[in-house]
Amino acid sequence: MSTAVLVKRELLLGGLTCAHCAEVIGDTVKNIDGVQASNMNFISKKLTLQIDACKNEEDIIDEVINLINSIEPGLDIEVINKITKECNRKELMLGGLSCAHCAEVINEKVSLIDGIKKSNLNFINKKLLIEIDSDDENVVIGNVIDVINDVEPGLDIELIDNKKLNKYNKKELTLGGLNCAHCAEVINEKVALLEGVKSANLNFVNKKLSIEIESSNESNIIKNVIDTINDIESGLDISISSKEDRKQNKQDGKIRKIKKDNGKKELIKIIIGALVFIFAFVEEAMGVSSKYSLIIFLISYLIVGGDVVYKALRNITKGRIFDENFLMTVATIGAIIIGESSEAVGVMLFYKVGEYLQELAVGKSRKSISDLMQIRPDVANLKVGNSIKVVDPEEVEIGDIIVVKPGEKVPLDGVVVEGNSMVDTSALTGESVLRSVKTGDDLLSGFINKNSLLTIKVTKDFSESTVSKILDLVENASSKKSKTENFISVFSRYYTPIVVILAVLISILPPLFISGASFAEWVHRGLIFLVVSCPCALVLSIPLSYFSGIGVASKNGILIKGSNYLEALRYVDTVVFDKTGTLTEGVFDVVQVNSIGISEGELIEYASIAEANSNHPIAKSILGYYNKEVDLNKIEEYEEIAAHGIKVKYESDYILAGNEKLMEANNIDFEKVKEIGTVVYIAVNNEFKGYIVIADKIKADSEEAIREIKSQGIRQTVMLTGDNKNVADAVASKLKLDKVFSNLLPNEKVEKIEEIYVGRNEKEKIAFVGDGINDAPVLARVDVGIAMGGLGSDAAIEAADVVIMTDEPSKIAQGIKISKKTYKIVWQNIIFALSIKVIVMIFGALGMASMWEAVFADVGVALLAVLNAMRVMR
Repeated sequence: MSTAVLVKRELLLGGLTCAHCAEVIGDTVKNIDGVQASNMNFISKKLTLQIDACKNEEDIIDEVINLINSIEPGLDIEVINKITKECNRKELMLGGLSCAHCAEVINEKVSLIDGIKKSNLNFINKKLLIEIDSDDENVVIGNVIDVINDVEPGLDIELIDNKKLNKYNKKELTLGGLNCAHCAEVINEKVALLEGVKSANLNFVNKKLSIEIESSNESNIIKNVIDTINDIESGLDISISSKEDRKQNKQDGKIRKIKKDNGKKELIKIIIGALVFIFAFVEEAMGVSSKYSLIIFLISYLIVGGDVVYKALRNITKGRIFDENFLMTVATIGAIIIGESSEAVGVMLFYKVGEYLQELAVGKSRKSISDLMQIRPDVANLKVGNSIKVVDPEEVEIGDIIVVKPGEKVPLDGVVVEGNSMVDTSALTGESVLRSVKTGDDLLSGFINKNSLLTIKVTKDFSESTVSKILDLVENASSKKSKTENFISVFSRYYTPIVVILAVLISILPPLFISGASFAEWVHRGLIFLVVSCPCALVLSIPLSYFSGIGVASKNGILIKGSNYLEALRYVDTVVFDKTGTLTEGVFDVVQVNSIGISEGELIEYASIAEANSNHPIAKSILGYYNKEVDLNKIEEYEEIAAHGIKVKYESDYILAGNEKLMEANNIDFEKVKEIGTVVYIAVNNEFKGYIVIADKIKADSEEAIREIKSQGIRQTVMLTGDNKNVADAVASKLKLDKVFSNLLPNEKVEKIEEIYVGRNEKEKIAFVGDGINDAPVLARVDVGIAMGGLGSDAAIEAADVVIMTDEPSKIAQGIKISKKTYKIVWQNIIFALSIKVIVMIFGALGMASMWEAVFADVGVALLAVLNAMRVMR
């Protein structure tokens, strides 16, 4: 078996507004002979095809276009080839655009400008893409900007030319050995300010620095980044990776492994220093006078804290004064100078033991979080002819065939072409029940194959696969900081200098103004202030708490894009729901069959004959209920009457199936019924035979979801739907929703949201739950947009702030619960850390606390705060 050579082609489907039709197009095109794989992106309206190069490409493209027209006629279909890619396209970023309705108006008016061939404004990413069909490009762009300013003045409009589109490359640096949370913040700030760096995000928890840099000067910028890191925190094991770097490294066998932290070496130093200290301390306690006592204490001090002193001196030369190394050095050396050598060495020893235990705790939490996200596949079994080649998942292309053995992770998204098995989906969805898959079923990367060999055709590159998108979302969630995190960052910048100034004042002023005050005693009290002044407990535990919360949520199938959204969930007091596909299955089913003069089975048979040639969802539901073959050869006449229904001749019978308008148009004597759902009336030979009710089923856990949401303190639940009032009221009544608005168009949903916002304060947040595709404008408008993303829904992941991977509304309450628990632990740490520090500072100033208490208020509190942060994962 030889691997087919594939040609990639893309089609733009202008005017495509129906998400369901997009899904049907994507699924149906795959069945065309010669199309090896297809991917339909509803947001960009782009259909990507992988075509067998041995086939006639033009014929296949024509067949694809014909198929699209049969599903959704009237679309503006454009085949993107080399010529169209080189056409005069421009992209404008509309910074500050927050009104979905204004975005629609802008797009509409720009498309009417002379010289504009096509325009598409993506409200989610605020990008306006235009195609210019004019020799005077500058005039056209000027007109576009004038229109934008006329519709929505005050936007920050940036024109991105073709060169700028690929101006930046993403790189990732792993900083092995980075244990200082404060240093991590400084590194992130300094790197972000470097010339050529567009953005920087250092995740202290996984020690990864993600940067976007100018591609034109990449090597020099990376060198400057590394120099900056070494300047702030030397001795780190820095490794660089990008997609290209990883591929090259793996091919050359030169993958740089991150060195293990020097934990054992540090422990040995602490033990040796402790033994020397104990020897000197016992000697001093027993009253054994020795001229070498001070020397022994100093030896112990250098063994335990020599690296602290070295880092402090090095940082002073670089202008960095207010860090923990400097504070501990000044405090302990000051204690030695005033004759408290045993206390100084003991405090340094206690500090280093606390730091060691703190790093163990952080390492454990890192491992716990990484264990939650152990979904990245290591290898893929690529089928080449009749043999299997083990390769990196990034080397596999769309259309390739891979094999997944029992016990292995599915490395890439694809469709099963051979085999039946059970798969474990818990890593992505949190569901403990195994799922059955068979030939023709879609399979997502991150699933674990349990009991049988599966052969899969790959449908997405590794970079676009579900597992990659999930990992990217979770790992980069720390870049979107919560208000609490931002507060702590600002607080820590001012806290340390203020406490240091107070320490100096306490050391100097009392001896000058209080008679009999000992200078040595007040210096000692000032030194206690110095030890307490490091804000590590907060800088370390707060981001760790949020990262743990995001990790736990993702393990349960709830993707939260940043700690700002995790925190916002805690303030949500109103949850607004879309109906179809959110609270209901979004799948039409036969719920009632009422026959007159014939059996129910005969009525369903007549209805199935009428609907046999239709692709409408209602037709499919009737045929699915009938579950038998219809002999299409016996259908002599077929007429689909718009907005009425269907008329067919089957053998000698004339069958009508449709709404009441169809019955009235054919003078059928029938009785109108008021049922919840869509009513299909059936007449045979002009005689009414009954009706069938088609309805969208309420999801099994929707009722429980609303109950659980209200138990979390949600004040109001609302439903917005385009469905008719009877259906909407029935669903709302059954689920006990507080308010319902029906017969709404997409733009009217945004208007209703605006009405709900009237009279609310900043802390009263609104969450909207929708399908992530048709509801994109509403998802973008509210404080927290929650998409019932379903497995592998790209559009949902792009549009929302939170994505429910299992389509279960009950997960919303779980997400709110995780948010509240995280928030509670965060403020426990803030109050605990600050309270202990303030108490020790007050007692220290009054002479009622020693340096031992001060060190506990620093590293001891930090250790306890880290351990408390880990409770989020339970």
